[in-house]
Order: sequence, then C-alpha cells, then structure tokens
Amino acid sequence: MTKTNMSRLFTASGAAIALAAVVLTACGNSSGAAAAGKIIVIGAGAAFEEKWNPFLSESYYDNMVMDQIFTPICQYNDRNELVPYGGTISAEDNGDGTVRYTVTVNKGMKFTNGQNVTIDDYIWAWHVLADPSYTGPSTPLTTHIEGIEAYYYDDPNYSSRLAALEQDAVRYTSDAISLPDFLIYSRATNLDGWWNGDPAGDTGGGETWSQYAEEEGFGDKLKAIDASDPGAMLDLIAEIEWTNYRNSYDTYNWFLGQTKKDYALGNLSGGVNVASITGIQKIDEYTCMVLMTEIDIYGDRNLNLSLIPRSYYGEITKGDVSAILSNMKPVGSGPYIWQDFSDNIVTCLANQNFFKGVPKVGAVRWQYIPDTETLSALASGQIDIAEPNATQQAIAEMDELGLAYHLVDNAGYGYMGMNVQRLPLNVRKGYWSLMNRGPSVEGWYGPDLAQVIERPMTTTLAEYPVNAQPYYTYSRDEALKFFQLAGYSQVNGQLVDKDGKQLVINTYIGGFGEGSHPAYAMLVQAAEDMRALGGEIQIQDVAFNVLQGAMNDGTADSWIMAWATIRSCDKSGQFHSQGGQNRSRFSDARMDQLLENILKTIDLEERRALVAEMLDLAMEQCIEFPLYQRKNCIAYNPQSLDMNTVPVASTSADYRNALWSLDVKTK
Repeated sequence: MTKTNMSRLFTASGAAIALAAVVLTACGNSSGAAAAGKIIVIGAGAAFEEKWNPFLSESYYDNMVMDQIFTPICQYNDRNELVPYGGTISAEDNGDGTVRYTVTVNKGMKFTNGQNVTIDDYIWAWHVLADPSYTGPSTPLTTHIEGIEAYYYDDPNYSSRLAALEQDAVRYTSDAISLPDFLIYSRATNLDGWWNGDPAGDTGGGETWSQYAEEEGFGDKLKAIDASDPGAMLDLIAEIEWTNYRNSYDTYNWFLGQTKKDYALGNLSGGVNVASITGIQKIDEYTCMVLMTEIDIYGDRNLNLSLIPRSYYGEITKGDVSAILSNMKPVGSGPYIWQDFSDNIVTCLANQNFFKGVPKVGAVRWQYIPDTETLSALASGQIDIAEPNATQQAIAEMDELGLAYHLVDNAGYGYMGMNVQRLPLNVRKGYWSLMNRGPSVEGWYGPDLAQVIERPMTTTLAEYPVNAQPYYTYSRDEALKFFQLAGYSQVNGQLVDKDGKQLVINTYIGGFGEGSHPAYAMLVQAAEDMRALGGEIQIQDVAFNVLQGAMNDGTADSWIMAWATIRSCDKSGQFHSQGGQNRSRFSDARMDQLLENILKTIDLEERRALVAEMLDLAMEQCIEFPLYQRKNCIAYNPQSLDMNTVPVASTSADYRNALWSLDVKTK
C-alpha cells in the first residue's frame, strides 16, 4: 500500500502549526508588479550540471530552476495526481486497444518573449524529441504515439527494415564480434567511457594502462607500439578487452543503435519522407489530439511536457536539431525569467505576466551551498529555503537555531549502482554481500528518519513488494564464496584471479571528501572486510559533479546515488537496454519484456506481480543495490519568509508548486 504522508511544519519548540493551504488563483496576486527589492534565495546542495535547456535538463538541481522557468501542462498534487495547470490532459479508451488523449493549453498565456502560448508549441516539442538527432535523456519512441517511429526513421514502412537491421546486428554480439569491429566500437565510445585519453594515466583501478597491458599478458605487444600515443594505446587496450573481456561490453545494442540512427538520418539525405507525427493532430489553436496505439498506464504522464516556445528556440531542420539543443538561455512561460548563472548562483526575475498572477518577490536565486553549511546559511539569512539531509543532528540543530521545517516521505531511494560491464556478476554479488546497510543508515539518520529497503524502488509506490525480504545478507564468508565463483582465490594474503591480479573495486560517493553521507560508514566497513579477504575497495569520496561524471563516462565501477521525484513504478529509463538513464550498461531481453509488460498492465494486482518479478531480476543481476528510504526535509528561515504563504509539503507537492506566491517579511 502507498504510505500516508503526514506533513507538519515544526518550529524550534517542536509544536505543529496548522497552515491554511495557499489558494492558487489567477487573480490572487494580479494587481501591481512584483516587489523588485524582495528576493528569495534557495540553497542547492550540489553543484549544477548546467544543462540550461528544457530538452536536456536532467539533474535535480538544474530542474529546480527549470521548473520555475517553464510551465507544464499539468502539476502533481499532494496525492501524486496530475491536475490541470498550464492546460489539461484527458483520455478516452477507444475500445480497440488504442487510447485517444486530448491535450489543451490555457488561452491567454504568454511566453516571456512576448509570444502567445499555443498548442503548436506543444506539437513542435514532440517533433524535437522524436528527431533522430535528439541527444537528450527522454525516450520518446517508448510512448506508443502513433507515427512517432515512422517520423524518427523517416520511413512509413520502417518495421520490415528494423527487423533486417536487428538480424544484421547479430554479428556484433559479444560472442561473434570481430576485432576490427570491436576497435570501431572502442574508438567511438572510448571503451564505453573507461578509456580516459591519457596513455600515461591511471585505469581507475590503481594501475597505469601500461601496467594493465603487462598484467593481461600483452607485454610484447606493448613494446611494439608507441606507448605515449593515445590512439595506439587505446587500440591495444581494446584488443585486450576483446580477447579477455568482450562479454562485458554491450556491442550488439551499440551497433544496432548506431545502425538505426544511420538508417534514420540516411533516409533524410534524399529529402523528408515523413514530415510529421501522424498520431498528434491539431484541433484548434489550443487543442490537439494524441493517439496512442497501445494502452499505457502512464500515458498522461508521458504527455505532460513543459511548454517551450517554438518562436524562441527555432524551427526544426529534420535530422539536425543541434541549434535548438545548444541554446542555454532558457525562455518559458513560468513564474520566473532566466537572468544569468555565475559563481554557482542562478538568478531569475519575476514574470510580470505569469498566468497565475504576479510573483510576490522580484527575484529568486538558487545558490550552491555545501550540505555541511546549509543550516548555518539558513540561520544567518544567507538563504531562505533549503533541503538539508533529514538527520537527527540536523533536526536538533534546526530546533536550536529556530528554523522551521517539513518532514515528508521521500519519493525516491538511495542505492548503489553497478557498472555491469566492468564487474562480472559474481563479483557484484560478492560485493553486495559486504554491504552492512543497517548500522550505516541508522547511524546517520537515527531510528525514525530512514529505513533499509530490500528492492530498488521507493516504498511510497503502491507497487513496492509487500514484506520484501533481503536478497543478499551481510556476510564476509558469503562474499568470499561469490568471489571464488568469479575465479578469485586467496594467495599469499591477496584475493587474485587466475593471472595473479588482485581484485580491486572503486566506488564513488558524494561525501564532499569528508565522509558526509549515510552510506559512507557502510563502505568503510566493506573496505575493511575486503582487505581482510585480500582485495581492495577504493572509496572515491568526491563532489557530486565529479561522481556524476565518473558514473556517466564509465570510470566508476560502482557509485552511491539516489533517485528523486519518482512518481511511477516504471523503471524503463534505468533498467531497459535502451533506457536513457541506464548508467549500469545492463542489457537483458527478459528485463526489457517485463518492463514493457508493466506499462501495459492496468490491473494493480497483476502489475504488482510483474513489478515484483522485475525487481527480483534486478537483484539477481545486481543492477541497483537498494540502500534506504528516507524522509525529506525542507527547511525555512522564518525570520525572513512569511510562513503564512508557505504551503504544507507532501511527498509530491511542496513550495515549488507555489513558489510564485511565497512572500518575504517586510524589513
């Protein structure tokens, strides 16, 4: 069952204060201009990724800003339901397995470049997302919109051609791929991000590339090349990987993806054959119909795009939307207008023409503040709102400082991600068996602010398995058994493979170099246990953006991260072979099928069973190791904010839904 979230606002005394919900009406604040001298400053707990483009923005803190610049069709309420906002989305089951959605945008809205918001902007955005040159995190081809694949491939008869491409790509499977083809893959992907371009540098495992070549038995070939030449060294490392570890690389899907994209872009060389997505039809200036060819339980959520001005970002040149994607000065129709980003501070000004009313403050700033400094920055008035980690120490400190705060169930969870192409399955299983989660999580949060979870999904969802049991238990002996199954043995105090190479695993964690993370104690304990077994865990305690870079480019064997703002049980983005956020590089036909079936299953109990099977497979294959479900904390400075304007927070709705209506006290 979905948990009921009790959201209360606390003061230093710990007493609950009842707050009236903020009423969001079009006329609520329509008179006059926003007070230019009033500013709200919001603390960001990690560095921004700086993708200031609505088609590319992905990180939590980037999206905090973008959500105020752009207006979505619908917003989520405190029950995790979509409710009308910049428009509406409604559905009608056609009775033949297809669904007809009607999407509207509000009349009278304007973008901040002065242009009217119309349904053309919404339709245009879908064509950007479905362009074969689109490179962002969205996966539009999985939405089942009629004609979206024909548009992407620029071929109304694409199905038969795709089947042939899939058959042709069999020669690129790890069992069949030739060395020349593997070299093509390696040069294009830098060995799936492992190669760092520095032939004299470190592999990430505590050894140089030359040492790695020697250890893998390629010393003679190393002597025959110029080891200072990046290209020559990359080709040598690629040959090593092709010889010894080709099964660790998903060459099939990479070549298939490239072939599909080449096919799509090649079709455009002779002119555009499919000029539009047939399933999206304009009805009038403010309405369109979207036909989905399959029932999709999240169809309305997939259709809930932000409204982006076609007039500002430009027309589409099919096959090349790079000009649209490269624009990093966002323009939307939200309550705030982009001004600039400098010195880790984003500044936005009030949109005097915001359709809900004029914001009460003239500017909002988002400022990077290290988590260790968040509470002092709130107390000093440097920032007004922040999201500190909900720890017992933090709560005690907030009480002492007189700060106000909400505690709500987090719509996400902490996890350990694994690069399955760098770590074999039994190594991953052994590694997970060294993770003693309970003491680490409780030591950080206390007994009431977080709980260990057993499956990689937030417990706030109805589909989370009831009474899920541990899949792996903390045991040094069990870990050793798995490592032995992976081919390692203990020789002279070291855990080594058949060639005498010691087992070394790196794990990236965003503890700011100070171990400031709920999973840090777990990693320290695991490192001690691994050392006792004869292996090594290299704990890379780094800033968040460094962690993110290592995760994205494949440098990290594993990493500690958290998913946030999860509103459905759909794990396609993370676990599907074609998922836009599949950082684990995991590819499995059974997993793909389960994920696709989940999206088509309306009955909750049937969907729960499929989700449970999918999550068990994720545990068996060691994709994401679930760590904890925690409480979120939103903290406020009541000396600067008018707390009567701050809405009560829940898991799915908080001050960000109504930031435009927040006010500061008159000084």
